[in-house]
Amino acid sequence: MKAMKEYLIQNNISPGIDFLKDFLSKGAGNDDFTQNQILGGVKSKNNFCTYEAYKEGNLVGLLTAWTSDFHPYCTYFSLATNPFLDNKAEALLLQSLYKTPGIRFPLQTLIWETSYRLKTFYEDNEFVEIRRTYMPMLKSSKIEINRVFADIASHKLTIKDLYSIKDNDLLKFKLTMLIKENYSRTHSKNPVGELDFLKWEKLIFNNETNQNGSYIALKDNEIIAYTLLHFSETPNRFEFGWRGTKNYTDIRVMLMLTALQVNFAAENGVDFIEAEIDTTDHFAIEMLKFFPFSSAPALLTFQKRENR
Repeated sequence: MKAMKEYLIQNNISPGIDFLKDFLSKGAGNDDFTQNQILGGVKSKNNFCTYEAYKEGNLVGLLTAWTSDFHPYCTYFSLATNPFLDNKAEALLLQSLYKTPGIRFPLQTLIWETSYRLKTFYEDNEFVEIRRTYMPMLKSSKIEINRVFADIASHKLTIKDLYSIKDNDLLKFKLTMLIKENYSRTHSKNPVGELDFLKWEKLIFNNETNQNGSYIALKDNEIIAYTLLHFSETPNRFEFGWRGTKNYTDIRVMLMLTALQVNFAAENGVDFIEAEIDTTDHFAIEMLKFFPFSSAPALLTFQKRENR
C-alpha cells in the first residue's frame, strides 16, 4: 500500500490538450489511433470524466471516459500510461473510474492486439474480449464481373446506385430498415439506442457517402443486398461502408456488389479502399475472406459488464 502512495490521481475537469498531446506522443509513440481515441474522448461533448496519474510531480498515466448517443448503454474509456513504469498507475486509474458517481456498466475499451501490456492488464481485471476489428486495405483493380460471378451475373437482378434512388422514398425506406436490422444484430453486446427512422436515413444518405459507388441489388422489387462506399480524408482512398443482405443465401450477390465498388474505385483513379471489419459482422467477414486485403493488426474490444 505504501507504494501506491507514490501516485497522485487527479480528476481533471478541463485538461490542457497540448499538455496531454505531449504526454501521449511519448507514451503512445507513433500510434495515431490511440492518441486520437484519447483526445477525442477528452474533447467529447459526452465526456464523463478524465483522470490523470502523477508520480513525483510528473504525469505518468491518463484515463478518459465518455458516452455515445449512438450506443448509449455502456461507458467507453481509453487508458494510456508511461510504458516504462510499473502498472500501478493503470490499476489506480481504473479504480478511480469504478468509483466515479453515475458510472454505467458495461465498461468498454479498444486496444491494439500488439498492446500486450494492456491486454494482460484487462484480462487480469476480468474484462472480456467481445470482438476483433481489422482495418486492412484493398488495392483497386478491374474485376471481370461476368466471369468471377458467372453463377449469379445472369440472374434477373437489377443493380442501382444510391444516387439513382435518392428520390425514391419506398426504396430508401426499405434500405434503411434493412441496414438498421443487420447493424443491430451484429451489435447485440453493445446495443444501438432508440434512433428514429430519419436519423438512420441520415447515416446512410449524407455527404460522407459516395452515392455513385454505393449499390443495392433488387429482385422482384425487393432489396436483397447492399454495399455502401464512403469518401476518405486520406487522398487516393475510399472507405468500405455497411454491407449486407436480406438473407444469408445472397452473400454472393453482396460480394458482386463489392466487386463493382472495386471497379468503381479503379475507374475513378482511386488506388486503395480501406475497410473496418468486425468479427461480429458476418457480412464484413465474408468480404474479408473473398478479397485479397492487405495484412493488418487487429483492434481488440474489451468489455466489463459489472464491477466485481
